Amino acid sequence: MNRMLAVPELLAIFDHAPVGIVLVRDGHLQHCNRRFCDLLGYAADEVFGQPARVLYASEEEYLRLRRWARRALLAGDAFDVEVPLRRCDGRLIYCRLYAAAIHREAPREGTIWIVEDLEEQTRIKDELWDTQRDLEATFAAAQVGIMLLRDRRIVRNNPRMEEMFGYPAGEMVGCSSRILYISDGEFEAAGNIYAIIAAGGTHRREQWLRRKDGSTFWAQVSGRFVDMHQPDLGSVWIVEDMTERKRQDERLQAALAEQRMIFDNAAFGITYVSGEQMQRCNHRFAGMLGYTPEELAGRLVQEIFPDDAAYRDYAAGAENELRRHGAFVGETQVRRKDGSLFWMRGTAQRVSWEQGGGAIWICEDITERRQAQEALLRAHEELEVRVAERTAELETANVQLQSEIFERMQAEERVWHIAHHDALTGLPNRSLLQDRLGQALAGAERAGNLVAVLFLDLDRFKAVNDTLGHDVGDALLKVVAARLAGAVRDVDTVCRLGGDEFVVVLGAVGGTDDAVMVAERIVDELAQPAEVMGHALRVSTSIGISLFPEDGRDAQTLMKNADTAMYTAKNRGRNNFQFFSPAMNDLASRFFRLEQRLRRAVERNEFVLHFQPQVDVAQRRVCGVEALVRWQDPEAGLVPPAEFIPVAEETGLILELGEWVLRGACRQIRAWHDAGWPQVPVAVNLSPRQFQQSDLVERVRAILAETGVPPAMLELEITESSLMHSVEEALAQVQALADMGVRLAIDDFGTGYSSLAYLKRFPVSRLKIDRSFVRDLCDDRDDAAIVASIIGLARSLALEVVAEGVETAPQLAALRDEGCRHCQGYLFSKPRPAEEVAAIFAAGAV
Repeated sequence: MNRMLAVPELLAIFDHAPVGIVLVRDGHLQHCNRRFCDLLGYAADEVFGQPARVLYASEEEYLRLRRWARRALLAGDAFDVEVPLRRCDGRLIYCRLYAAAIHREAPREGTIWIVEDLEEQTRIKDELWDTQRDLEATFAAAQVGIMLLRDRRIVRNNPRMEEMFGYPAGEMVGCSSRILYISDGEFEAAGNIYAIIAAGGTHRREQWLRRKDGSTFWAQVSGRFVDMHQPDLGSVWIVEDMTERKRQDERLQAALAEQRMIFDNAAFGITYVSGEQMQRCNHRFAGMLGYTPEELAGRLVQEIFPDDAAYRDYAAGAENELRRHGAFVGETQVRRKDGSLFWMRGTAQRVSWEQGGGAIWICEDITERRQAQEALLRAHEELEVRVAERTAELETANVQLQSEIFERMQAEERVWHIAHHDALTGLPNRSLLQDRLGQALAGAERAGNLVAVLFLDLDRFKAVNDTLGHDVGDALLKVVAARLAGAVRDVDTVCRLGGDEFVVVLGAVGGTDDAVMVAERIVDELAQPAEVMGHALRVSTSIGISLFPEDGRDAQTLMKNADTAMYTAKNRGRNNFQFFSPAMNDLASRFFRLEQRLRRAVERNEFVLHFQPQVDVAQRRVCGVEALVRWQDPEAGLVPPAEFIPVAEETGLILELGEWVLRGACRQIRAWHDAGWPQVPVAVNLSPRQFQQSDLVERVRAILAETGVPPAMLELEITESSLMHSVEEALAQVQALADMGVRLAIDDFGTGYSSLAYLKRFPVSRLKIDRSFVRDLCDDRDDAAIVASIIGLARSLALEVVAEGVETAPQLAALRDEGCRHCQGYLFSKPRPAEEVAAIFAAGAV
C-alpha cells in the first residue's frame, strides 16, 4: 500500500521537477516531463518515439557522445557532460546532461537523462569576464596614475603611477602614501580629506608631490571612497602630472607681458577694432592722428576718414577680405585731429575668438613713400616710352637671328644623330654605346652597383638573308630592335653593332638574378612569331652576359667577355644565355634547368600531398592536419619544398601549383569524410602571390563547391607579411573568406611586422607560432618571452594558438606550462601520405 501511494508522489516530482527528465531506450526518447518539453520546445505528444539524435547539434556530435556515454553506462557509472542541444525550432542551447542506467545491472534496458539549462549561467559568466577584462585593460592603459588605498597604504596601482613617481613595477604596493608627499606636515594635512569624501563626494586639489628620487612635480589629485557606506573597502585616487601645464601657464603670462610691452612701445600704430568702434590703441597710433589713446577709445572708425564715401569703400573691401581669408591689407587717406590728411597703410588680422567681427590693425604712415612712388611712376612712364621705341628696333633683328640659330641647331642635331645611331633600326650605334657604357660604369663605381652587358646574336639569321632576301632580313632586324627596346627599362641601353649583333647595357642591377630575368624576357619576346613582309618568322637568340666589376672594369673587357660568353651559348645549343663567370654561369644554368623541370612537373602532375597532424595535447587527440606539397621527381626522387618553392614563387608557377594543392587538399577531405573518418579541419598555406589574386575568393568558393567540402573544414594559413602588405585590400579579402565560413590562421606569427591595431580587425581564428621560436624555447630567454607573449595575446583576443616545430619533450612541457594546447611537429608525427593519416584515424587517435 505504501508503494502504491508513492507512485503519484513520484509522478508529481517527475512532472514538476525544475530540470528536464526523459527516459531513453534503444536510442529513442520515451517518457519526458513538462520541463523537458519547455526547455527543448516540444509538445508532450511530440517527444515519444523521437530518435535521440534530433537533440544534438550534428550527427557527429551525437555519435561521439554516444560512444562516451555507452562506455560509462556499461561500466555501471553515471555520465555527466556539458553540451549544446538543438531545440525543436533548430536553435542551440547550452545544457548539462546527466545520465544513469535505470537498472545498473542491465544498462541496455534504458537510461534516465536529466537536462539542466546552462544558457543564463554561461551568459552571466561571459558578461562578467568581459567587464573585468575591459576594466583591467583601462586600468593598465590609463594615462593618469590610479591607486587604491586602504588605511592610507597602497593596495594596488597601475603602471602609469609607477612611471610617474619613478618606482619599479610592484614596489609601491604595500607602502604608506607618505612616500608621495614632500613633508610629514602635508601628509598629515591630507588626512583631513577623508572626513570630506566620507559624504560621498569627490575631492580634487592641486599640489606638489615627490618622486622616489626626491624630485617634485605639480599634480592634480582626485579621490573618493569606493563605497561611502563601506569605507573599509578603501578609496580610489587619480593623480595627473600637471607640471607641463603649469609651465605653460607661466609661459603664457610671460608672453602676455611681452606682448603688452610690444603693444605699448611699437614703432608702428596698433589698434583693436570691434564692429565699427576703435576699442583701444597704442601711443603710436594715437600720435599719428594727433590724439591720445584715451580720446580714441570708443570712437567710431568713420570719424578718422575724410568723408563717408571713402569710409564705406575701404570698410567694404576690408570686411570682404577678412570674411573670406581672415586678413586684409589696404591703403587709404585718413584725417588727423587738426583736419589734415595723410596716407596710411593698414594690415588687418581677424581675431578668431571675437564674436562681433573684431580685428587687429597695424598702421603705418606711408605719405612719403606714396609721394616717392608717384614720382617714380612718372619717371617709369617716360622710360617705358623710350624702351618701347628701342624694343621695336631690336625685335626685327632678334627674329632674324633666332631663325638662323634654330636652323643651325637642327642641322647639328641631325648630324649628331646620324653619327651616333644605326641608320636601319634607329638604335644607338657602337660609338654611342661606348659613351653610354662608360657613363654606366662610372655611376656604378660611385654607387657600388653592378652593370650587366648582354651580347646578343640572332641564331641562323644568315639563312633568312640567303633564302628570303636582305629586304626581309632588314625588316626582321627592325622588329627585333623594337622588341629588345620593349624588354628593358627606359634607363637601359639597346645598341646595334651591325649585322645581327646587338648589345644591351643594364645599369645599376642588384645581382645576377636581374640579368637572368632580362635575358629570359628577351628570349621569350623574340621567340614570339613575327609577321614580316608576308612571312611568319620565329627568331631565337644566343646571349652572353658579363658583369662589372667581376668580369672586367672597363668597357672593352666587358664587351670582349660578353662576346666570349655568347659563343659559349651558341655552342650549347643556341636560344639560351650564358654568364662569362663560370660560377655565375653554373648558378644561372641551375636556375634555368630547375625552372624548366618545374614547369614539366606541373604539366605532368608530379606533385603529391603529405599531411602533418596537429595535436590537442590537453585531450591527447588529433585536432587538425596541415597539407604540405612534395615534388616526386622521377629522376631525383622526393624534392624538398625549400628547393623548388622559391623558384615557383619567382616564376609565377606558384599560382598554378597553389591551386593544385588547394584542390587536392579538399578532395582528400571529401575522401576522408566519405570513408567515415572523423572530421577535422585541414590547413593549407596560401603564398603571398596567391593571396594577392583578385579572384582568390571565387576560386576558393568554386573548389569547395566542386569537392563538396564544408567551408568550416578548410583552414587557410596566411603570412603576416601578406596581411600587412596592403591592409585595407587584405582585410576585404580575409573578410570575404571568413564570411564564406572558411577558417583563417596567421602563419609564422612573430617573424614579420604586425600592427595590433589592425590585427584585431582581421577575422582570424588561430595564430601559428613559428618554429624558429620553438626551437630554442628551452634555452633562449628571448624566444621564451616571445612565445609567452604570443600565447597571451591569442588568449586576450580569444584566438587559438598552434606551436610549430615541436620536436622534444622539454619543448612540449614548456609550451604546456604557458597554456598552449595545440602543437605540431616531429615529436608527434612527421608529414605523412594520406593513407598513413587515415591509419591514424583508424587507430582512434582523434
